Amino acid sequence: MNRKELHNMRKEYSPIPLELKDLSPDPFTQFGIWFSETEEQINANPSELSEANAMVLSTVSKDGTPSSRIVLLKSFSPDGFVFFTNYNSRKGEEITENKMVSLLFFWHNSMRQIRIEGPAEKISDLESDIYFNSRPRESQASSSLSLQSKTLDDKQKFDYDVNRLAASETPIKRPKNWGGYIIKPHYFEFWQGGVRRSHDRIIYSINTNSSQKQWNIKRLYP
Repeated sequence: MNRKELHNMRKEYSPIPLELKDLSPDPFTQFGIWFSETEEQINANPSELSEANAMVLSTVSKDGTPSSRIVLLKSFSPDGFVFFTNYNSRKGEEITENKMVSLLFFWHNSMRQIRIEGPAEKISDLESDIYFNSRPRESQASSSLSLQSKTLDDKQKFDYDVNRLAASETPIKRPKNWGGYIIKPHYFEFWQGGVRRSHDRIIYSINTNSSQKQWNIKRLYP
């Protein structure tokens, strides 16, 4: 394969600057504002290939090897950001080895991205049960039978087994190796594309000198 040059691929971004005075002092509130605006934009243009709750989750193995994948955010609150997975998957094993993770939301329709860093921990079995029981039966069956991240020799058989279980009347319980994680952020970066590559970057970091949870807000160079 010949080398393909991409240096002419570029796009001009928003001429509307991001001002500190217009941002919430609380990063969770600011995340909610941007998330809602993104949902509205996607709903107004349903042909857009985008999901507001799609995020890149990055983990690191014990030998320092990073890995990233798209997962779906299932809830967020001042307590943190929740997603669900197989605990025996690569990401689950790496979180066990190193609880520090990062999240990245990129919303191309608004030329915004948000980076979030913090430790991940398992949520309660009850919370995982409630979410699992709310899922479509086909999804329950797939999660119940999948050995996520392990080698699959026969995809056709796996699909057959999933469909058979989903079509049966057998109750499907949440597997013990499947459930939720909550990421509790200590760092946020809000990025918005600007003209002439003068992008806006605003960070929130926890003030470690305060007895109460307070956030320092700063602007970074593009």
